[in-house]
Amino acid sequence: MEYYKKIDKSFFKYGISIPKAMKDYFLFGEDIPVGESRDVIIKWRNKKYKEKIVHINSKSRVYQIRWDNDIELLRELKTEFIQSYFAIQSADKDAKEKDEYYITKLLGGNQEVVIFDIKDDYIELKPFIKITTPYDNIFKQLVENNVFGWLSEINQSQIITKRTKWIDIKDLKKHENVNYVVYYLIDNNNKEIYIGSAKTLGDRVKPGRHEIPGWNKFFYEIIHPDYHHLLREIEYHSIMAFARFFDNNGNLSNLKISDYKLVNKDYKFYTQ
Repeated sequence: MEYYKKIDKSFFKYGISIPKAMKDYFLFGEDIPVGESRDVIIKWRNKKYKEKIVHINSKSRVYQIRWDNDIELLRELKTEFIQSYFAIQSADKDAKEKDEYYITKLLGGNQEVVIFDIKDDYIELKPFIKITTPYDNIFKQLVENNVFGWLSEINQSQIITKRTKWIDIKDLKKHENVNYVVYYLIDNNNKEIYIGSAKTLGDRVKPGRHEIPGWNKFFYEIIHPDYHHLLREIEYHSIMAFARFFDNNGNLSNLKISDYKLVNKDYKFYTQ
């Protein structure tokens, strides 16, 4: 069974309300008591996410699929439906400045649509109507890096807006233009770890760095724009935290929890 949903403000904020006519399909034939919830698997781009179906405690007996706490899925959806995201966020911002409440009203030529394909035990999301422009790639990169984090109510108070998984060195070029990051390099063969920060990742992270020339994997954390001025402090906080667990070049007492060594040499920021 398929349900075609026009993209609206709620889609990027918390999820969707389930149409009454589709309730039995979305609930897989098993009702949920008022005020309670149940896990539901949402599949997007070959990855499955555990979300919630909630039976709202109100006279209207509304059921919702909620993914408002899933930062990764929200970012994926914003990136995929980038035109709707910018159009809705811009209109919502204008409405707030006029002290008005914005209800999504996109023109037909600007209206993107997603399919909810209800399977036996999960729900798959698939694009149905997509709007593209020559600028989609740069817009997507800006959203992925949370450059527009200030537009959203999500994560405004969080210092770290995105954490990646471990990435192989061969994929470095895909991430070189990411801005304001604390990065972590690891050399699996020589069991070495290095931590640094960069305003642009590619300016600092390069193959064969002299501090850790054999590094082969990395991950990074993107700093919220409100905290860019604390980039260096956040870097040293991470260095000191790792130094308390791993052998290190700062001769700091540690738990020696593994054979890996933190090869950073500069610890004076916190030890002076």
